[in-house]
Amino acid sequence: MRLSKIFTIVTFVLFILACLPLAWIINGEWAAYHAADEGLGSIQIAHLAMVAVEKISTERGPANALIGAPADGGGREKLRVARLASDRALQDLVTALSPSRSAYHRQALAAIRVARQRLSEARHDMDRIIAAPAPTATEIMAPIRRMFDVVPVVLEAVNALSFQASSVYPQLSNPLSGARLATELREYAGRLGSTLVPVLTEKRPLTETEAREVFILRGRIEQLRGTIRLRLSVPTTQPVQRQALSNMESRYFRNGLARVDDILLASRLRQPYAATPAAFTAAYMPTLHSIVELRDSMLSTAADEAAIQQRAAFRHLLAATALGVIALIAQLALFAYIRWLIAKPLLAASKLLSDIADGRLDAELPTTLRKDEIGDVLRAIAILRRNSQEKRVLEQERQRLIDELTEVSRIDFLTGIANRRAFTQTADAEIARACRAGESATLILFDIDHFKQVNDQHGHDSGDAVLVHVAAIIERICREGDLAGRYGGEEFVVLASHGNASSGETLAERLRAGIAESPCSLPSGQQLAVTASFGVATLSEASATLESLLQAADRALYAAKRQGRNRVVAA
Repeated sequence: MRLSKIFTIVTFVLFILACLPLAWIINGEWAAYHAADEGLGSIQIAHLAMVAVEKISTERGPANALIGAPADGGGREKLRVARLASDRALQDLVTALSPSRSAYHRQALAAIRVARQRLSEARHDMDRIIAAPAPTATEIMAPIRRMFDVVPVVLEAVNALSFQASSVYPQLSNPLSGARLATELREYAGRLGSTLVPVLTEKRPLTETEAREVFILRGRIEQLRGTIRLRLSVPTTQPVQRQALSNMESRYFRNGLARVDDILLASRLRQPYAATPAAFTAAYMPTLHSIVELRDSMLSTAADEAAIQQRAAFRHLLAATALGVIALIAQLALFAYIRWLIAKPLLAASKLLSDIADGRLDAELPTTLRKDEIGDVLRAIAILRRNSQEKRVLEQERQRLIDELTEVSRIDFLTGIANRRAFTQTADAEIARACRAGESATLILFDIDHFKQVNDQHGHDSGDAVLVHVAAIIERICREGDLAGRYGGEEFVVLASHGNASSGETLAERLRAGIAESPCSLPSGQQLAVTASFGVATLSEASATLESLLQAADRALYAAKRQGRNRVVAA
């Protein structure tokens, strides 16, 4: 194996061995950045899912206010706006999840599709109850419970997305779980208000079942409240979260639940309720915003921390990539230096010796001031090449003389175009090639009309001038690749190996017109009109050799003469 190949293979192997650990490191950093980016995206999408839960829960407020109430255009407009907000939140969530990038996203997307179907069915039932004149408590609670059933499905999406984000950012599990708990708290607080709507609509005390359900909801709300407070009691809790928790305690657990307690007290005392369903909803629902604000503050903290870590992961990826590129560049520079210092001179010396051995002495010889062994080799090669060049000069001079004699033997001394011998050799080879390739070739044979009279009337010098004149027209009109020669006396021949028979006849016609339209200037200064007769033969099975083409063209040439000369006749 040649030294150049060995050096190339060794360089390539070492380069790959260096690339593997760098690729492993960069891949690890890329995986960390990709996971951080997906985790941040999951937090953002989880926020959209929590907003969707909030909007669906909020939609129950205007719907509950319309149950058993007189027709109210303002109330129906509020319901329409609330439903549009729910639909928009669900659509934003579907858009963010499509296309699904992970199994968690696909799980969330499937849950949202189920939730949209359930929400559509629940709205249908709710519209039917709103239109009913005097629905019973059982009839009222049926669509309300169907609205309840939509939220757990959306919460499945919240749980899937929060779990993915927590797996990427374990340190953020506390605010993420807190936000998820706040979302559930908002839902149960909304359910508590919806449960009291039938009681207020029918203006009656709570039944034992309704009282038990209210008790269970209050218990679940207090449980979620305690869990959230426990999660926010850690030292890392941000001041904005503590403020949001304080606002929730004041606005919902003090003011909002006070509205509920008033209804429960009036129910136990069998006293009339002070508020209608619409009035209760209008007073109770705004207090739930404090829960949403707490949820958003915890999510905002998680998203900010995730964004910081995502940017840090991106910086690590950039740093690893930059270090990898620098290491590879340094390695390539080292390889290039070794190649320049040792391998390249040796390869150049080997190439020069091979060129000298093969007789190629034109390659540039590098100048060197090196005093080592490589410098000695290059100087010895320079001496060897100089001696070889001197020998070549002598050989080239000898060859030049031989070429001049050969050229003289191939060129017609008068016209400067190929003579009959040179044309025949070249045409034979070209016709054989055209036959093998299945290509067309056309032979044009022509002679000057009444040439003998030119010699007799004007002298042989004028005849020579006519021949030179016609040869010049041939060289001007013929295309590159066409073979032209003086066949003998006043006869000329052209072999057109491009195109078909029609193009060959066209070339012959151009030659005829060129000769006829260009009078020849004789040595005496007289202008002499010159014409020529043409015979054209095309390569075919019957005429597949130069001899057969010449014979066919000759017959056509004599036909042209018989028909009056100065014309082209095809065989």
